[in-house]
Amino acid sequence: MIAANVMTKEVITLGPDSTMLEALRIIKGKEVRQIPVIDRAGKVEGVITPRKLFKGILPPYVVEGMLEDVKFAPELPEFVENIKRLAKKGVEDVLEKDFVAVTPETSTMEVATLFFNPAKHTEAILVLGPDKKLLGIISPWDVFRRILEHYNGL
Repeated sequence: MIAANVMTKEVITLGPDSTMLEALRIIKGKEVRQIPVIDRAGKVEGVITPRKLFKGILPPYVVEGMLEDVKFAPELPEFVENIKRLAKKGVEDVLEKDFVAVTPETSTMEVATLFFNPAKHTEAILVLGPDKKLLGIISPWDVFRRILEHYNGL
């Protein structure tokens, strides 16, 4: 089994000129793990990830791990204000350019192990063609669904 057999082909994407308000609306309305940002030629420039969004709305002392106990920290009102500020930015301001990608021929075993790479945390893996164009995306659930298709116990 290879990445091409596991990937989701219909990927929700944004263009580099999109706003974070558009990204936040996608996140609110869809269950996505990350949003690829692609240029007009279909090449991936980066991704919008939950981790990057949290970095944009959480106080720096939380993101940088300065405090172990944050029970005293303000809750919802500060988050809402930070999201309002984030929504005014362009996706280029929040883009994660160091994303995990594979080719369509990458084995499913290799794809599955990438989710456990301690050096690079990822929620989803992009599948790119030789021209670096987006072909699909793989979540951990995509891998499990494909494996379960071969399991007769369900």
